[in-house]
Amino acid sequence: MIESKGYKPFATLRSARQVLAPLSFLVLLALFLSTQTPAFLTWDNLRTVAIQTVAVAILAIGETVVIISGGIDLSVGAVLALSGVTAVYAMREMGAPAWAGVLIGLATGALCGLFNGLVTTRLRMPAFVVTLGMLGMASGAALLISGGVSLTGIAPGFERLGKEWSLWVLLAVAVLFHLLLSFTRLGRYCYAIGGNAEAARLSGVSLVRYQSTYFVLCGLCAGLAGVLQASRATVAQPTAGKGWELDAIAAAVIGGTSLMGGQGSIVGTLLGAFLMAIIRNGCNLLNVEVEWQQVLIGAMVIVAVFYDRWQRGKG
Repeated sequence: MIESKGYKPFATLRSARQVLAPLSFLVLLALFLSTQTPAFLTWDNLRTVAIQTVAVAILAIGETVVIISGGIDLSVGAVLALSGVTAVYAMREMGAPAWAGVLIGLATGALCGLFNGLVTTRLRMPAFVVTLGMLGMASGAALLISGGVSLTGIAPGFERLGKEWSLWVLLAVAVLFHLLLSFTRLGRYCYAIGGNAEAARLSGVSLVRYQSTYFVLCGLCAGLAGVLQASRATVAQPTAGKGWELDAIAAAVIGGTSLMGGQGSIVGTLLGAFLMAIIRNGCNLLNVEVEWQQVLIGAMVIVAVFYDRWQRGKG
C-alpha cells in the first residue's frame, strides 16, 4: 500500500516554484495596472473582480483534482448551467425552499460527475470523450428543462448565497480541498494515480473507486458554482458557463497543475483564476479588445504547459 505520509503540495522546491510563478506575475500585473489606471485599486473594482471570479475559481478547484489524478473534465461549464437550472426549477415549479434548491443543484452536479467517473473507469473510455459527451447532454438537458429561456422565481433568501456569501463559500471550498489533497488518503491517492496509475493499482489502490470519486468532487464543484451563479444573477440561464470549462482548465494549468497528472495545488489554481480575472479586468479598464484578452490568456496557458514539460525534463 501507499504510505500515509503521501505528497505535500509545497514539500518540494519545484512545487513552490510553480506557485511562486503565478504569484509573482499577479503582483507585478497589479502593480502595473495600479500605475496605469486609478480605478484598478478601488475597493469597488477589486470586490467586483473577486465576486466575478468565484464561479470559475470553484470550477477550477474541481478541475484541478481531476487533472492531478490524470483525467480531465470538459463538461463542467455545461454541468454548471444544468445545476443552476434544476435548482431554480425546483424552487419555481415545486415550491422548494432555498436550501432544498441548493441541495438539488449540488446533487445534479454530483450525479453528472458520477456518470463521468463510472463510464470513464468501468468502460475504460478516455475522459476527454466521455466528458465531451456529457457537455452535450448537460447543455441539452438545461435547454429542455428551461424551455430555452432564463428561469426566474427563486425562493426567498436564495439570492443571498451568491451576493453576500460567495467569497466565503469559495474560501471554505479552497481550504477544504487543500486539506483533502494534503492530508487525506483520497488526496494522496490522487497524486499517486496521476503520477503512475499502474503503480498505484499494483499497490492496491482501487482506480475505479478513487477516480470516480474525483469526478464526483469535480461535479459537486460545478453544481455549487451553478447554484452560486444563479443566486448572484437571481435567474438560471441555460447557457450560463458556456466555455468556462476552458477557463477552469486554464486557471489550473497557469497555477501549476500539470496536464500530465500527479502535480498541482489548490493555492496555485486560485492564483491562476484570479490572475486571469485581473488580466481581463485590467484590459477592460485600459480599453483593450476582448479578442486580445483571449490571445494573452491562451499564450499564458502555452507558456505554463511548456514550463511544466521543461521542469519534468530537468527532473
